[in-house]
Amino acid sequence: MEREHLGELLLEKAYLEGDFLLRSGRRSRYYLDKYLFETDPEVLRGIVGGLSQMLRERQAAGAIYDRLAAPELGAVSLAAALSLEVELPFLIVRKQSKDYGTENTFEGRWREGEKIAVIEDVVTSGGAVLQAVDRLRQAGMEVVDVFCVVDREEGGREAVAEAGLELRPLFTSGSLGIGSPPPE
Repeated sequence: MEREHLGELLLEKAYLEGDFLLRSGRRSRYYLDKYLFETDPEVLRGIVGGLSQMLRERQAAGAIYDRLAAPELGAVSLAAALSLEVELPFLIVRKQSKDYGTENTFEGRWREGEKIAVIEDVVTSGGAVLQAVDRLRQAGMEVVDVFCVVDREEGGREAVAEAGLELRPLFTSGSLGIGSPPPE
């Protein structure tokens, strides 16, 4: 699917206006509901196509990935669909370790030293994705890249850069023609 058409479709299916409290604690006049775009087969297929192309371009440039990883819950469907497309296994990175059963921090098999591509849905400040990156690094995995569907361009790219990584968005709020007005 052509990227411009995918962007229009993503907005049609998942763009909401109003007064929203974001995970970052900030308020926004718009919201991209990841569950609306990740549960729509046409949009999900397009997103996976775009992310797989980006991932393959990085691999062609020399990046090596042993596995994908996604923070729970929002990015899990993206990682699962992308895993099928690029034939890489994936991990689910829990927000907190389970306090029962296996007490896992990660769901899925992994080994120390593996090279990871983190997959995220929408990035605002980068808090959720950086929490996942930290957990992966603490377990001895090497995070190579961070991909996302939309960078809201509200500090996430800079926060990810401070962690020594580059945020690789399929779209930015600017490329979609949306964004929050400057703070008052």
